[in-house]
Amino acid sequence: MLPVVPLRPVAVRVLLVGLFLAGYVTAWRPARDWLSGHVVAPLLRQVDTPRAQPYRIDGTPERIVEIRRPGRSAPVATFMTPAGALFVVGGTLLLLLAPWHLYWLYLGLYQLLLGAGMLATLAVGVGWAEGGFVVYDFLRGTVYPGTSLAAPLVAYGLQARRDDASTDPASPDR
Repeated sequence: MLPVVPLRPVAVRVLLVGLFLAGYVTAWRPARDWLSGHVVAPLLRQVDTPRAQPYRIDGTPERIVEIRRPGRSAPVATFMTPAGALFVVGGTLLLLLAPWHLYWLYLGLYQLLLGAGMLATLAVGVGWAEGGFVVYDFLRGTVYPGTSLAAPLVAYGLQARRDDASTDPASPDR
């Protein structure tokens, strides 16, 4: 016989995930597009060094900022404002596992801070050194997805440990 699962906690989780997804689609996704096209691309165009002169920075379509060298069809780098699909996956997971904590918000803030760091490395790549593009590729291809997918599980695991320690009568915290 299957265990009986109380309906209310499941309904609350489903409601929170639905609100989260609706907020992402209706508010955050258009905001990400706007940030890429109207903030990130103009910031990168402001880099004014001799090295930056030949680069063409294109913010259209607004979701993707492409950095190109003259005469090359492939972009040197592309940038999308973070807190996209990986945020949705991680945030949904966190809302299902720990709906009463703001871990999903912390994940979004982390991704935005990492995005600011990635933007800084792109500016270095455009204006001063090719190494900026190398660091950006590492952050975008390895650090961002790896930590974005692992952070929800780590946060939940730490919270579960704290919860176990607070209910254990033999715990040194008691």
